[in-house]
Amino acid sequence: MAIQKTEAIVLSTQPFRSSSLIVTFFSRSFGKMKGIAKGVRLDRELRGALYELFTRLEIVYYEKNRSDLHLLSEASIIESYEPMRTRLEPICYASYFAELVDDLTEIYDPHENIFDLLDFVFRYLPSLPGPRLARLFEIKLLNAVGWLPFLESCVQCGEKRLDRGFFSPGQGALLCPQCASRFSDAQALAPEPLAIMRYYIAHGLEDSIRQGMTRQTEGDLEALLKRFFDMRLHRPLESLRFLEQLKPAFH
Repeated sequence: MAIQKTEAIVLSTQPFRSSSLIVTFFSRSFGKMKGIAKGVRLDRELRGALYELFTRLEIVYYEKNRSDLHLLSEASIIESYEPMRTRLEPICYASYFAELVDDLTEIYDPHENIFDLLDFVFRYLPSLPGPRLARLFEIKLLNAVGWLPFLESCVQCGEKRLDRGFFSPGQGALLCPQCASRFSDAQALAPEPLAIMRYYIAHGLEDSIRQGMTRQTEGDLEALLKRFFDMRLHRPLESLRFLEQLKPAFH
């Protein structure tokens, strides 16, 4: 068994037998991975806390060639994102981000930009509105895994650089007004949300988060992306259902 070391963020945990945990990480070097931490539930204060959800760690593990479940040997905390943990709203959004990454990524498919994206939103959740970070996160994540809707021209006829158009979740792409009439799920897409998506794709995280948008644009983006995820995801996200239930209490 090869010994590996990497930075990793905890996405989820589940009990294993009487004393151990199975931990799902997103790592900087290897992408999503799973490891078993033996005995940590017997020593919760000293070792179990290492594997708190959303914690950024440096881990050492024994890589098993015939299994996706590796044996964790050492772990040390790099960042626990404590400011994020003081209120329920940031925790709910962090849960959504972690579950979305878990659902959209494959085991051992490296994406360092997704690791950096998780770190970025966890650092900003205490100080920026969750919905604003969620739209940035969703668009950047879709772009990273190759799921982002095609936005440069009409996917049917090729009409270039539409300033407005129609979006079809089924086609996963932008349509011009003429082509949209052939698709029952196509809905009008205003210039502002289209421009924001294009800006997020073309710019880095720091520049993107400084790009302002109106509440109307934010709402339009949320509705568009929700329809897209509803069609493409394999299952409803529990974290999103919980977040939707609690949203009225956050305002």
